[in-house]
Amino acid sequence: MLRIIIWTVLALVALGALLWGATFFWQGLGSGMSGHGWFAYILGGVLTLGLSAGLFALSFYSARHGHDDIDPPQGG
Repeated sequence: MLRIIIWTVLALVALGALLWGATFFWQGLGSGMSGHGWFAYILGGVLTLGLSAGLFALSFYSARHGHDDIDPPQGG
């Protein structure tokens, strides 16, 4: 269990360092984005995550309630 916690903390630290470094790269490009651009950028990310979560929830709901089961042919 301790090993998993250590790997998780290391992964989060690496992600934070990557995002911190990416901000310097982004600022170095010289393209200033307006407030409307940032709003659209963040809104797009939030809506993408929401859509992904909703589709995953629907797939798990479908699997748990038997909608994905293959029924044998009827009749005969």
